[in-house]
Amino acid sequence: MSLILSEKALPNLSQEEGSSLPLAPLGSYELVIPGSEPASQSSSRGYKRSINLRYGLNLLIRDYWLQDVLVEENLPSASELTLEFGFNLIDPNLDNAGNATASSSFLQLTDKQTCTDFQEWQTKGRLVKIDLHLESPAESLYFSSEQLELLPFELQEIVARQQDDWYTPLGSIAPNIQLVLQQILNCPYTGSIQQVYLEGKALELIALQSAHFLQFEPSSPRYSLKRSDVDRIHQARAIVTQRLENPPSLLELARAVGLNDCTLKRGFRQVFNTTVFGYIRQQRLTKARQLLQETELSIAEVTCLVGYTHPGHFAAAFKREFGVSPKSFKNSVL
Repeated sequence: MSLILSEKALPNLSQEEGSSLPLAPLGSYELVIPGSEPASQSSSRGYKRSINLRYGLNLLIRDYWLQDVLVEENLPSASELTLEFGFNLIDPNLDNAGNATASSSFLQLTDKQTCTDFQEWQTKGRLVKIDLHLESPAESLYFSSEQLELLPFELQEIVARQQDDWYTPLGSIAPNIQLVLQQILNCPYTGSIQQVYLEGKALELIALQSAHFLQFEPSSPRYSLKRSDVDRIHQARAIVTQRLENPPSLLELARAVGLNDCTLKRGFRQVFNTTVFGYIRQQRLTKARQLLQETELSIAEVTCLVGYTHPGHFAAAFKREFGVSPKSFKNSVL
């Protein structure tokens, strides 16, 4: 017997099936396994709960007791880029001795899911899984400055220089992370207090798991490029340079220069030693420095002109790039 748990069952979806319009992010929701209903003949039970927090953070919690095959049907993603901190607290998969496998965790960066995805859980037993996602704004090529500020600088740099999707297994879950995950599962609050509580725990997870991840930094393979590909990649850089305030999405950029998005991502990183996003950020800050040096514009005006929405985030990024705050730099050139 197979059970279906589908996001299509959610009310008030923002896109009708078959529509060509962009899909808006799903709101917070809870889906219950059909076997959890009293009238059901299945002994499987449990739930999948999605909780949207601020800054594009999302907690996805699965707690299943499975006696049947469970198929999850997941709708296309509204986000171009997702950084996922994954935690498998209880996994029903058994080793050769018949024992449940130990808890495990991972970190991965993935591009937009463009079609409906089906995920199948076949093994009987309990499964408890918590995934923390940092999702880029819909139709945006990169994470916002506010989102990047949630990550330690070392992880920001790793994310920026990766040219393709990647996945890094991080082994068993450390006791201090286990504690935070249990606090999330057993959150004692509701309403707005719950949101504040879970946001705090989400940031704690990012800090703890980032520290663990930095011991497992993935290497970046290199790919051979045709001369014509290199020319198109230089053309892509020129387009981005002209549109720093409103850069195209990766797919738009790839189509404009006649490459597929994978070749563009890999090639851009190889030719310029940075990702498209990393280049955008670097050029915005370089432009900001030039404006501060050569014009009488205020720091607030420069912040807006180069595409930052929060002065504090601009100041932090400027100082990391040039070793001095925007205010100190402007004062030094007066």
